[in-house]
Amino acid sequence: MDGEPLKEEESPVTVVGGHLEAGEAFDRAARREAKEEAGVRISADQQEFCGLIHHHEPGDGLDRITAVFVAQSWTGEPHNAEPDKHEGLFWVPMEKPPPDCHPYTTHIFHMLTHGPSYRALNWPTQGGSE
Repeated sequence: MDGEPLKEEESPVTVVGGHLEAGEAFDRAARREAKEEAGVRISADQQEFCGLIHHHEPGDGLDRITAVFVAQSWTGEPHNAEPDKHEGLFWVPMEKPPPDCHPYTTHIFHMLTHGPSYRALNWPTQGGSE
């Protein structure tokens, strides 16, 4: 379905994605995760970089950077390729995420539909003048 991203059904709902492996570039990781989780092959030409989210976890939590990619075409039929990890796979509208959508995923949707292509989430505001 055009304009609606594929989601993994778990509690809460998230987008297809994961972590980098050692020595792996962002774009290759996104293609690998699509194959591992949704069973589809995406070529570099089918993939479009859409932005970065830099998330700060207060306290001793890990900060993370998410590179967001989309694809309008792929090879294979999307399916839950990791049933031991996820309950299902389905499409949802980005403009109106489901109530059980993870807040981080909601930020990704907002970035994709409204911009900007970079978001800094949860970072403390800096005091003083620049």
